[in-house]
Amino acid sequence: MIDQLMILAESGAEASEGLSAPVVGIGAFIILMTLLGLTWLTGGAHQRSKDKKSDSSTDH
Repeated sequence: MIDQLMILAESGAEASEGLSAPVVGIGAFIILMTLLGLTWLTGGAHQRSKDKKSDSSTDH
């Protein structure tokens, strides 16, 4: 009985022609990497500190 249910579920998944699991996973990964990149760009962690820049530019 369970074997027939599994066969029915697999044939139904193939018949629906939806997105496959790897496609969904890769799409989610790309979206998350894009959000991480935007967060990194707007967060300011990649910019130099103004204190360090002003210390190096002063004459001693």
